[in-house]
Amino acid sequence: MNGTTVVRLVTRDLRFIGFTIGLLATFAVACFSEHETTAAVEGVCSVELGEGLPGSTVVVINRFTFGPPEVRVRAGDRVTWINCDPDPHTSTADGGEWSSPLLATGQGFSQTFSAVGDFPYHCEPHPFMIGRVIVE
Repeated sequence: MNGTTVVRLVTRDLRFIGFTIGLLATFAVACFSEHETTAAVEGVCSVELGEGLPGSTVVVINRFTFGPPEVRVRAGDRVTWINCDPDPHTSTADGGEWSSPLLATGQGFSQTFSAVGDFPYHCEPHPFMIGRVIVE
């Protein structure tokens, strides 16, 4: 090994160490700096715990989607849809087993499923909104 090789190795090692220290410093600043929090949207979906909600599997209607889009329940269980969208929506079974009224923001609709089966559903005014209840 000659002097030039040693200088290149030392220089390469120093660059690597400098890069590593810089990277760690960046992470440290990011971890300990103040972060802005996103404020919760208040008043968008306020639902009282009425008769239909306790004991239900809840499907939230928000941003033109059913969430979760698929739920699994047992025969005898109840599913409650709650509209958290500013637009009115329905929960309407494709096979006609149920059809909710048009739900305004904050309103809900409950359906009890007594029979085992696969029940696809949609929103009447927005048929691209689809979901599924699987009763086992």
